[in-house]
Amino acid sequence: MDLSIVIPLYNEAGVITTTLERLGDVIMPDFVENTEVIIVDDCSTDNPSVCAEKTLPGKYEVRVIRLDVNSGKGAAVAAGVRAARGDTIIVQDADLELSPSDIPALLEKLHHGNLDLVSGTRFRTRNCYHGHAVIATTVNRLLSCIASKLTRRTITDLTCGYKVFRKDLFERLLLKEKRFGFETEFMLKALREKGTTFGEADVAFQPRRKAEGKKIRLSDGLGIGVKVFRYGLTGRNWLSALTVAFIMTFMTVNMLVVKHWKDEQRVIEWDAISYYAYLPATFIHHDLSLSFADGYAGPHKLIVWPERGPAGKHVIKTTMGLSLLWMPFFLAGHVAALITGADAGGYSEPYKFFLLVSALVFMFIGLIYLRRILLVQASDKMTAIVLASFAFGTNLYWYTLFQGTMAHVYSFALICAFIWYTMKWHMSEKHGTMHSIRLGALLGLISLIRPTNLIIVVFFLLYDVNSFRDLRDRITGLLSGYRQVLIMVLTLIVVWLPQMIYWKEMTGHWLYFSYGSDERFFFGDPAILKGLFSWRKGLFIYAPLLIFSFAGIITLWIRRSPHALPVTVFVPLNIYIIFSWWCWWYGGGFGQRAFIDSYALMAVAAAALLTTSMTAVKKRFRVIPLSFFLLLMSLGTFNNIQYYYGAIHWDSMTREAYCDSLGRVRPSARFHELLEAPDYEKAREGGDR
Repeated sequence: MDLSIVIPLYNEAGVITTTLERLGDVIMPDFVENTEVIIVDDCSTDNPSVCAEKTLPGKYEVRVIRLDVNSGKGAAVAAGVRAARGDTIIVQDADLELSPSDIPALLEKLHHGNLDLVSGTRFRTRNCYHGHAVIATTVNRLLSCIASKLTRRTITDLTCGYKVFRKDLFERLLLKEKRFGFETEFMLKALREKGTTFGEADVAFQPRRKAEGKKIRLSDGLGIGVKVFRYGLTGRNWLSALTVAFIMTFMTVNMLVVKHWKDEQRVIEWDAISYYAYLPATFIHHDLSLSFADGYAGPHKLIVWPERGPAGKHVIKTTMGLSLLWMPFFLAGHVAALITGADAGGYSEPYKFFLLVSALVFMFIGLIYLRRILLVQASDKMTAIVLASFAFGTNLYWYTLFQGTMAHVYSFALICAFIWYTMKWHMSEKHGTMHSIRLGALLGLISLIRPTNLIIVVFFLLYDVNSFRDLRDRITGLLSGYRQVLIMVLTLIVVWLPQMIYWKEMTGHWLYFSYGSDERFFFGDPAILKGLFSWRKGLFIYAPLLIFSFAGIITLWIRRSPHALPVTVFVPLNIYIIFSWWCWWYGGGFGQRAFIDSYALMAVAAAALLTTSMTAVKKRFRVIPLSFFLLLMSLGTFNNIQYYYGAIHWDSMTREAYCDSLGRVRPSARFHELLEAPDYEKAREGGDR
């Protein structure tokens, strides 16, 4: 073995002599034939290399490399490795935190184990080191654990400066980090290579304090954390994964700070009252007929808004899809209420807290599946941009955090999952029974939350159909595989069966329109123009990002995307149905919330347009679309802030009110004078369209 000891050096004149003297006392193992020391002076200002050159004459060959610009530890190590003549490299820090007396053990581990890389470890024995901050130790162990999961290797001390490795391993990794992130990049890249053999050896540690010359800063520590994910997820689309993690962390912290569950009037409000009613009626009052609600004088708080069915019985207005999804969260809230002594009637703080948690959980599920969908045809970077834009630049943000008990984030998650498993279905030659059951169950839940969302089946029927021949083949394929299609349909019916039984018991009908005669669709007179462009609730006014998405549908056809036909058919059909409802603005709320459910398809179209623009030869054709996209996202984010502070009204906006709030976070003194409340009674009769 020919050994090269690389010592990166920066302003260490006070300790380098001692370091080299201790290095000179080390007796190398017999298998080490030649040893050289390469000192890399990283543009020091105290001339430590002058002292270094005089310390080891005759013991080892010593060479000094001086860098013209201070570049960091990683750059110094790389310069030393380039100059090394040995086939084996060891990095020795100049600060004596790590003792040269441990070098023989490191070399023995490498040589006798025939390994490519040996890393020192200070914490495998769980020793406590005086002067080393507990938080630094904890963070290092956490990052080491994460790195172990990402590389599927056991790493107990990711950032230890002692590394012994084969020179050819270092050279083929093409490392880029110049500062203290060098060890992280080196370890993660090396260990993700399947052929790299690796081990650890215990080393002694004498931590220095900042006053004694320690140079690593808090910013370096934070950077190392980022690099663990960056290099650990390289090839695994790490940027989009980090984006999902950031979105969820931000929303979770926001929820915990705002604490809406403590507000008496929030969470279980408006439509959520009906969505939720099935749960306390079943598990607490044991009476789905809601007969107990008439003149209720029990010990618990009670909020129900039942309708009267044709048989005179109470009927919950909405279907029970959301209650099925909420059930585990409701039960968790019930247990928490019993433990804490809160009102265990279904409407106290523990229940509301877990309902808000459920919104975050389903947002997370939706983002995971949307990320998978986008990565099929978009880059990791484009996927990250689109994910962030739809999370923060549309009303999805509002209906996850502030009105998370409305149906939309749940439908968004289920539709994302349905789209993903539909794509897998059509990309696979064999369709298993479980796959069919899963698609049927998803379609059942999607429609049980909002029956009109059943039209998402269009995506299943038309995905990857780009010609009449493809359409003919699709029909033939579905007919020949009718057993699997039948399983899907039967699963959908099974999901709906509890609802049908409930309706049969309460109304005498297996299928029942529970909204009554005064709420209906006006299919002959859809309010499409108002729904898209009105100041009251125009889709493109309050979610301007969707302008980009609609334009992206054209790009889907240009790219011959398998999404082109299903998106082209679904979007106008969805617009037609949504704006045919009597209350085309969907009551009080932020923007056209009914479109949130199918944002996954809008995200696909946006990603297609962004991806295509990024391949343009001329730079301006790349920059302009991206800038426009980010501008629309920023406007949507600002709209969220305005709505939070009241500068956008929930149902009475006018052109004058919008212009008055333009650029304002909070409403002006005259804002409310400019509003115009809609006439709900007129709308029920088909007016205001």
